[in-house]
Amino acid sequence: MLKKFFRKKDNGPRPEEDFVLWKAGGGEAQPEEESKTEALKMFNLPVSPKALAGHGKIIAVQGAVGGDGATTVAVNLAGLLALSNPERVVLMDLDGYGAVRSRMGLPAGECLVNILDWEDIYGPKDMARGLLNHSSGIMAVPGVIHYDQVEKVTPALVLKMLTLLKESHDYIVLDCPPAGINNNTWVASLVADIILTVFRPDRASIDLLQENNGFMHRLGCQDRVNAVLNQAGIPGGIRPGDLESRLGVNIIGILPYSPGVAEANNRRQIIVHARQRDDFTRAMQALADRMTA
Repeated sequence: MLKKFFRKKDNGPRPEEDFVLWKAGGGEAQPEEESKTEALKMFNLPVSPKALAGHGKIIAVQGAVGGDGATTVAVNLAGLLALSNPERVVLMDLDGYGAVRSRMGLPAGECLVNILDWEDIYGPKDMARGLLNHSSGIMAVPGVIHYDQVEKVTPALVLKMLTLLKESHDYIVLDCPPAGINNNTWVASLVADIILTVFRPDRASIDLLQENNGFMHRLGCQDRVNAVLNQAGIPGGIRPGDLESRLGVNIIGILPYSPGVAEANNRRQIIVHARQRDDFTRAMQALADRMTA
């Protein structure tokens, strides 16, 4: 929940009401990086992608509810973007311990790189030790190593990372939990160029999609929110044609149900690389084309 704080003007005794949530960029920076860290000292809440400088495009991927497939979409979207932009696409895991490690074969016992490495990164020269160059061409930022470290991933840390990455990479894909249950998701959404909300064709997911969209509307992000239907055609699911006329949301991608997705996940493969003729891969390619248009 947003809390109102008060800050006094320098030229008068009366307090000025303002939204002051945090100051991003803690710690001491090296002198040669002082100009870079000035951009990280954000006293006011960013409200649009223009709040962060840089050429990179930030794509936040979240689910209407946990388990809707946000990680699957984020990993495969990053994999497709990395085909034409190797080492220029970052996949960041904001979903706590997250499933990105498992999907990409980066177990904590073998991959020591994690998002908390960015706590003392302040400029381009330090960024390499916070990124893992995956064989897919994706530059990965895995989640924390232990569950009890999840609370250390703060909005200030997320904003600092996005400020640096947007200036140095072409695409930053964020795997996020649902916005209503995690501060980092709504903070990322405020500065994201595109927000993809993944949902499945079942009643629980659809009901929570409406709540999620209302939350994004209150944040002022509604113009950048796009829905992605995952597992379309799954047995027992609601038909896509019935959804589009009732939901009143912009559905920009319909991903078909495919057993190949689960098989690829279990093999720690990115299905868009492993099975290029799969219907899911073709639908993901169409979605990726829209992201780059």
